Amino acid sequence: MSGLLSLIIPVHNGTRYLQGTLDSLENQNYEPIELILVDDGSTDDTLSIIRSFAGKSRYAVKVISQANAGVSAARNRGFSEADGKYVAFCDHDDLFDPCCFLKLIDEMERHGSEMAFCGHDFIDEEGKQIGRYDDKHSYPKANPAKGIDVLYDYLVGKVSIWGGAVLYRKDFLLAKGIRYTPNCICAEDNEFFIKALATAESVACVKESLAFWRQHPGSTSHSFQDLKIEANLHELTAYLRCKAFMEKIGKTDTKAYRTLTSLVIPSAYVAYLQKVVLVYGKERFRAMAFAQSLRSKLADGCNLMLFMKRTDLYFKLFLAMYLPDAFVNLTRKRYEKKTRARRIQDQT
Repeated sequence: MSGLLSLIIPVHNGTRYLQGTLDSLENQNYEPIELILVDDGSTDDTLSIIRSFAGKSRYAVKVISQANAGVSAARNRGFSEADGKYVAFCDHDDLFDPCCFLKLIDEMERHGSEMAFCGHDFIDEEGKQIGRYDDKHSYPKANPAKGIDVLYDYLVGKVSIWGGAVLYRKDFLLAKGIRYTPNCICAEDNEFFIKALATAESVACVKESLAFWRQHPGSTSHSFQDLKIEANLHELTAYLRCKAFMEKIGKTDTKAYRTLTSLVIPSAYVAYLQKVVLVYGKERFRAMAFAQSLRSKLADGCNLMLFMKRTDLYFKLFLAMYLPDAFVNLTRKRYEKKTRARRIQDQT
């Protein structure tokens, strides 16, 4: 085979789904594999499950137990302990086809790529399929493709990339200095993808769903959909770091950079301001809306949105800047409408 594969799995209080994920990884057709399990300060039986699995796994297993530091720090800790030629970051509640990593490595090696990804389907709490990758997304036309081209497709929503379905060459990540940002609690995966894709010369793709993303109330992707304003702020700052990163490596004259600055970041600003309205109320938002530093950023967003003909975002940014009361009313009405629809759905 091509070389050692390091699978890094951070876990915090993951007793419900962890064993299923470990069994899924244990049944991979690729060898050799090392599993790096990072218990991030769990207070349930997670560490006991990990140690029991380590004692009987056919793979080399590294068990790391640390005080709770967050998923980004746990992934970085696992990466620092990885000995593999290839690395992948898996969540503790997701599942994988037995051929997942075999096919990813084969495709990566065939093209000499720095990273590779496959499709992913969606499953519910019980493991039942609730969505398919190709319901809403497509794969890159070229294979392999330039990283910057895949990044553009990712930012505009044509291509979907999910952490558990991506494989990297470890030496590539080391050379480019790409790590997870410590203490980032939202969009940390997005930041990692964007930086990796912005620097990768070649990205290989396996055009089939070989990984299964579990959707449930406790999953990372669903944990911040309530009124936690910190999540929106972390998301916004993650994208601003991506902007600075692309400027540093000289990738500003690209469609991906223009999309990041004219679509993704303004959208994150709007989401953050909407959350300010819902969490802190009208007066706090008005104070922010009239702050000169924020107004200058919103003005840049408005100009870019108008240029890109994204009238929906332009309208929201315009209201936030010049008609804050109207922005407040619109935000509250849309939230109330969404809440009513959710209640009706829960009752059916």
